[in-house]
Amino acid sequence: MHLRRMKLTNWLNSNKHIRRIYLPMGIAGVGGLLYLKVWLPLTGIEIPCVFREITGLWCPGCGLTRMVLALMELDFLQAFRYNMLIFFVAPLFIIYLWLARSGKAKRASVLMGIMIVMAIVFGVLRNIPSFKWLAPTVI
Repeated sequence: MHLRRMKLTNWLNSNKHIRRIYLPMGIAGVGGLLYLKVWLPLTGIEIPCVFREITGLWCPGCGLTRMVLALMELDFLQAFRYNMLIFFVAPLFIIYLWLARSGKAKRASVLMGIMIVMAIVFGVLRNIPSFKWLAPTVI
């Protein structure tokens, strides 16, 4: 009987941990889907990029909403044209998470530094006329 109670306790404790992490992520995901698939089509009102509104320049994240919409329609080429940085940074971020969880903090820090430099360079280049092709565009 004691072993059964201990298993139940462990299961309940693990579910508290899962609920604490995954429930907010699920709520945010559902909210994002509602924003993308209900709010935008009905109103056409987008959340503006504050950086672009203030400076008139493209930030490294400009085009992310349109990229997600294109991915939801399985239009990978158009998604890549909206924001190609994410296609390079996302796999690196997964590796970063793995390194951080594996206790390889030094390597994880180096990789995070590389991703930050990539974002800064991408943000600068997409605003230079010679690299205009890096700006979010419709094919």
